[in-house]
Amino acid sequence: MHLPWGYFAPMKWAWILPLVLFACTPIDQEIVGRFDRNAEAGCQSCAMRGPLWMEFDEPAPTGSAGRYRFQFEDEQRHSGTYQFLSLDTNVTLTLFPDSSTVLYSDLIGDVLYTEYTVRSGAVREPCEGLFRQCRWDRQP
Repeated sequence: MHLPWGYFAPMKWAWILPLVLFACTPIDQEIVGRFDRNAEAGCQSCAMRGPLWMEFDEPAPTGSAGRYRFQFEDEQRHSGTYQFLSLDTNVTLTLFPDSSTVLYSDLIGDVLYTEYTVRSGAVREPCEGLFRQCRWDRQP
């Protein structure tokens, strides 16, 4: 018995569906967790520019913003709430600091519009050129 090629065509592409569904994790779920700076990725300025680690809590089901915490190498920190702001095709992670150590106390009450991108279990920020990025990897 000979089956036509079209009979197998749907099965041929069936493996793509799980990849597409897995890749389409909402960004507000991708950010939840702890991310440690990857010292081997990015630029020399990453240690000075960004936190040693960053942690994001899941937003409350009531619709309130999620909480974040940043810890820097010199034991300085700041924390507050975060949310995503969509402008055209760009999604910006927006931080609203509400507590900090002395070095970052001037951030309290400000709004920080980041250049972070969140995907594939990492948070990235551009540095020193078009293709270089500081990277914080998700921790288990």
